[in-house]
Amino acid sequence: MSSMSRRDIDTLVGEVDELIIQEMIGTGASRAELAEALSRLEAGAVAPQQGRPSSRRRIRRLLDLLMVVDQSAGERRERLRPALRRA
Repeated sequence: MSSMSRRDIDTLVGEVDELIIQEMIGTGASRAELAEALSRLEAGAVAPQQGRPSSRRRIRRLLDLLMVVDQSAGERRERLRPALRRA
């Protein structure tokens, strides 16, 4: 299992705050675990799944971080919405 890189995060997640990137890399998760976390988030399946305990912990942490990213994106959209209506 190889750890994910900044490039993996940029490719799979998109533009993310530097602190979030460092936290994601710091989990020691693989690119496959990041892809699984993204898939579960999109499916709304954020509850723990079967698997090795260490893998479940890494995926759970990635899910937590991805939810912060998703919430931040939603807040940015809400702040921009009035300006977009005027345009």
